[in-house]
Amino acid sequence: MAAAATETPTKQAIAHAARELFEAKGYAAVSIREIAAAAGVDPALVIRHYHSKDELFVRVIGFDEHFAPHLDGPLETVGERLAAYLLDPAHTHLRQTFRALVRASDHEIVRVELDGSMSRLLVKKLSERMQGEDALVRAWLVSAQLVGLIHSWDAVGGDSATPENRARVARLYGAAIQQLITP
Repeated sequence: MAAAATETPTKQAIAHAARELFEAKGYAAVSIREIAAAAGVDPALVIRHYHSKDELFVRVIGFDEHFAPHLDGPLETVGERLAAYLLDPAHTHLRQTFRALVRASDHEIVRVELDGSMSRLLVKKLSERMQGEDALVRAWLVSAQLVGLIHSWDAVGGDSATPENRARVARLYGAAIQQLITP
């Protein structure tokens, strides 16, 4: 999450350290003490500024600022455009952020933040363009497929893929997504 102009240098340092640690190690593997040490502050300052590890996590991960899905354009090609967007090397940070959120989604505050972001950024907008009474359910299933793509892509070393392989995966996976959008 971008630091606001009114944030103190201490709060900015905490946010920066926390974001790097959460993305590198995941929510569960990072402690308040470790964040404080990386930021060069006392652990009490972390709590003073963010109240809890959960609050700190959802404030610094900032999924909303990275995810701007490509929903404009013909509905018949949204599946492939979404897949290509997520596989783009320029969006490696987005995938890291999303994986951090998913790994921590067993914590209620994180799950609520993730669900809210997916609803706001993808599901609501996509379902409004889709036909059929089950459009909302299908849009949520599209979001689940995107989560699967993010997880499996990085798990198999996808960042080293050639542009041709990325395009091929985007076509194949996009076609699967498209089945939910325009069955």
